Amino acid sequence: MARKNEFRPDRSSSGLLNKLYLTKSQRQTFLKWLLYSLLVLVLSVTQDVVLSQFTFLGVTTDLVPFGIILICLLEGTERGCIFTLLAACFYLFSGAPGNYCLPYVTVIAVGVTLFRQSYLSNGFSTTLLCLVVAITVYELVLAFTGIVLSLAGWDRIPGFLLTALLTVLTVPVLYPAGRAIAKIGGESWKE
Repeated sequence: MARKNEFRPDRSSSGLLNKLYLTKSQRQTFLKWLLYSLLVLVLSVTQDVVLSQFTFLGVTTDLVPFGIILICLLEGTERGCIFTLLAACFYLFSGAPGNYCLPYVTVIAVGVTLFRQSYLSNGFSTTLLCLVVAITVYELVLAFTGIVLSLAGWDRIPGFLLTALLTVLTVPVLYPAGRAIAKIGGESWKE
């Protein structure tokens, strides 16, 4: 018979996360990057399945590069650059408009993030400004590449600019989602 005050070992808990011996901070970081990856996946599926069916004056949005650039802006250059490169590789293999999208998305996202961290404060207005510039530059570089490769003519440039405008109009929907994910585990970069 066991006595009332006798030592009993703790019950062993089963579960994958308990066996990995992750700290709370590591679990939150893992959750943050998993949610970012799922956000890019959802944007890719939404773009390809839903939004590609609807056009406005012959163009549609370009959500995947937009989401990648948004995440890079929210995370800063140290962490955002690695995610941008990996997500741009995913975008390349999921049906990007060409092989040149990988360096375009990566360089533009990193460049605008470096500019924002160096000269601007962390806030919605600066994020919006950087997103507008980044998406516009991305679409213009795509248009110029199409012209150089004889895939598009000069008359398609307004279509690329309209694509940039339609994409930037999704900021009120995507920014709060990205910002909520960025807050997991604390702020990513401080001023």
